[in-house]
Amino acid sequence: MKKYIRIFLLLYLAGFVLGIAGANFLLKKTGYQTSLLPIYLSFAPEVESRLLFGQLLMKRGSVFLLGVLCGTTVLGAPFGGISLLWAGFLGGNLITLFLLEYGLKGMAAALTCLFPQALFYVPGWLFFFFVTVQMSQKSWAGLKKNKEDYKAYFFFLSMAAIILLLGIWTESYVNQNVLQYILETWL
Repeated sequence: MKKYIRIFLLLYLAGFVLGIAGANFLLKKTGYQTSLLPIYLSFAPEVESRLLFGQLLMKRGSVFLLGVLCGTTVLGAPFGGISLLWAGFLGGNLITLFLLEYGLKGMAAALTCLFPQALFYVPGWLFFFFVTVQMSQKSWAGLKKNKEDYKAYFFFLSMAAIILLLGIWTESYVNQNVLQYILETWL
């Protein structure tokens, strides 16, 4: 498990650095910030939490189901790697955009906004990727997967799903209040 966490963190950090570089490249190329950050910040507190929960459940759930299917094939390991790179890219891009738009105060606000759901998302997604990569490696090695392997796979995936549902709930109900408070008082 320790080996996987190191690899997962390295993939995420590589994506994070690419996200920072991508945001800086776009700023240099265009001369102005080209993100959707102002739109996100202007509309986020007004979204009703119930609707946001449904939208996030559909988005995160589709990625989860795709990962579940990829985990049963040889595509599980590449799916985990690409997903971690993409999540790191988005995180680096978001932090850079907050920094460019609002300075160090904005970066602190971004970290504060992301903190509530990160309590569940980080362990939930890492656990999910660990389970899917483990199952996928059996396909890579050409090992025959039996009924017990699938039972264990879906048992651990259900645990990851519960953790991720808590993250979605936190993002839709708690994070909106935190974001609104930060926008009204800090920025």
